[in-house]
Amino acid sequence: MNNPDKQNQLDWWLGLADMLAEGTGHGVQKLERVHLSIADESFHVLEAIPITRPWARVVKSSHHGIARVCYGVVKLGARSVSAATAAMVKKDQTGQS
Repeated sequence: MNNPDKQNQLDWWLGLADMLAEGTGHGVQKLERVHLSIADESFHVLEAIPITRPWARVVKSSHHGIARVCYGVVKLGARSVSAATAAMVKKDQTGQS
């Protein structure tokens, strides 16, 4: 890229993409923690009742497992975007096409 304006615009977009990816990763991590802690409150109530205890444990385990997978996929996507932007910046700085 020989045009400085295009280079500045590309750098701006790559910086924005990296910032959004980092923010998404951190936000999802906090959201996962809040989601699971709120769910735990309901499950603790159900586990305190003898008749619902066995099913509550099964449902809690399933719920937490599915939630962790879903949040993990979003975090992986955010890390992938961040890694891709870093690779593009590095490639651009070395002058490769």
